[in-house]
Amino acid sequence: MRTWRRETLLAAGALLLALAGAGPASAAPAYDLAGRCATIKSLDGGPFYLKATGLGTYLLNDKSGQVVTDTLARSGAASAAAQWAISRTGSMYDLRATVNGQKLGPDPLAAATGCTPFPEAEVDATGSSRKGLNRDGTVFGYVDAHLHITANMRAGGRVIYGEPFDPFGIPAALGNDAAYHGSDGSQDVTGNLLRTGLPFGGHDTHGWPTFSGWPTHDTNTHQQTYYVWLQRAWEAGLRLVVAQTVDDQPICEIVPSKNPGGCDETRSIRRQIATLKELQSYVDAHSGGIGKGWFRLVFDPAQARRVIASGRLAVLIGIESSDLFGCSLKGTKPQCSKRDIDRGIRGYHRLGVRTVFVAHWVNNAFAGAALEGDTKGAFINIFNRFQTGSYLKTGTCPARAQGEEVRTLSKGELSVLAQFYPRTQPLAAQGMPTYPAGRQCNKAGLTALGRYLIGRLMANHMLIEVDHMSERARDAVLSIADRKHYPLISGHNGTGGTWTTAELRKLFKAGGFAAVTPGTAPELSRKILAMAKLEKAGVGLGTDTGGFSTLPGPRPDASQKPLRYPFKSYDGRVTFTRERTGDRTFDLNTDGVAEYGLFADLIADMHGSRALPPLFRSAEAYLRTWQRALAHRAG
Repeated sequence: MRTWRRETLLAAGALLLALAGAGPASAAPAYDLAGRCATIKSLDGGPFYLKATGLGTYLLNDKSGQVVTDTLARSGAASAAAQWAISRTGSMYDLRATVNGQKLGPDPLAAATGCTPFPEAEVDATGSSRKGLNRDGTVFGYVDAHLHITANMRAGGRVIYGEPFDPFGIPAALGNDAAYHGSDGSQDVTGNLLRTGLPFGGHDTHGWPTFSGWPTHDTNTHQQTYYVWLQRAWEAGLRLVVAQTVDDQPICEIVPSKNPGGCDETRSIRRQIATLKELQSYVDAHSGGIGKGWFRLVFDPAQARRVIASGRLAVLIGIESSDLFGCSLKGTKPQCSKRDIDRGIRGYHRLGVRTVFVAHWVNNAFAGAALEGDTKGAFINIFNRFQTGSYLKTGTCPARAQGEEVRTLSKGELSVLAQFYPRTQPLAAQGMPTYPAGRQCNKAGLTALGRYLIGRLMANHMLIEVDHMSERARDAVLSIADRKHYPLISGHNGTGGTWTTAELRKLFKAGGFAAVTPGTAPELSRKILAMAKLEKAGVGLGTDTGGFSTLPGPRPDASQKPLRYPFKSYDGRVTFTRERTGDRTFDLNTDGVAEYGLFADLIADMHGSRALPPLFRSAEAYLRTWQRALAHRAG
């Protein structure tokens, strides 16, 4: 998130407040002009398309597709210098440049035709999104229990390219990949490693407007949840999202190119929370005013039910962090105290956070982290060494079929890696430890400080995510929850440690919730139906979009059994055509789930599957788990 954005929004907000508070006859901010076409008496070159940049602020896009700047010049690129705060007194409008205060008007802003719209992605959906409750009083829709809308801000903000929104439109949000990854993609070292296991390589960096290079279903380092793509999924029945803010300090510390904001996870998480709130305001600005948008942050299940019943998207804020509250390890020494935990829970709760991970990729003061497989697992092990001073220590797993084959890098491979990540040079000289053959699990379990954290989270009625903890740590938390009858969350089940059937039964017995990870339509159906055998209330989806994970590609038999366009939503109320963004038209049959909007297409490809009813009960199932957490009495 660019620093100037926050400054620009604050300046615009101050100007609007000044306009609104100037006295009884003062002008009021005009929130309802987004997307309007109007002539402005004070300006030549109209009519002008009014593109909202925020609540009451707009770009004035002329017939040639250029915007009016604060000096009344024309520019082909939108920026803070082209942002105007508009206020209304009766039928007259005042326009003021938010940067220098240049004033236009009062003008009538007469309705007109023939405008050149400001460029934007298309939803390509027609119809009315479903409102109201089901006949039995439950909410309609499915949940994505694990979505990283703000993933581009992790690791110092220079690893994943692209923003979920930008005040100055999609060209600014998705149009400059080369600045991050190099003109040929060769600077996308982390993406290259995750794709091929090698730090060198490249990709076509053309995003907006051609999108000839990305997004693709198997990208790991490009934004896939631009807000219009999210809107398409909402139109298809997505009703509840857990927006996981995310960061891991060692990635930020190791990458050679990073923003000056530093690598502190707590600071990054706070910035991401602020961005989610800015996104809500941005959607409001495009929907007619405060509280009118389809994207609504929610802070308790009753509020979430009201939002869903109104046909909108309820968004819950979560945290997936290796160093929650700054509680990392240096050797075996925790870098926090019980007081830090209590203060951290209070602070995050005030910011709107309602669900947290105990551990992520790296061992911390609370618990061991689950091993990951293949090359990704080797890099995570290096992160652990970099952060804590020790590589992961492994042993036998609590149950059969758990754990991972531990992949290591040779000294030669580490030397190559160090050429791209210079801060890993000392590790290259030392080499990695050897591990036994066969599946291994992290020896580190739940610590005494971790038990304190679990108790305090329960006392504060927070939702507790138990994925990514080592199998030993997870079993300890499941046992605590079983004794105290406290519900837990597995928001992307199977990511970060395999679950046994016995563990899942214990999760559901305590009123918990689980979501499956995505796959092609047949694969996703099988996953949902398998989980539904253990819990009939509803089975959610945890896409992990933006989480350095791959989304489903095209079905192998797509040419023989393609998804037919147009298609209807599950409830039959909305009709979808192929989604178009800029010059590119996406098709599930050839692109797979290249961006988040194509989850609408993926679910349509499950037409007739018995897995759809439990999926569309999952928002209700998640809310019931949240209600149980709120109603829990310590004992």
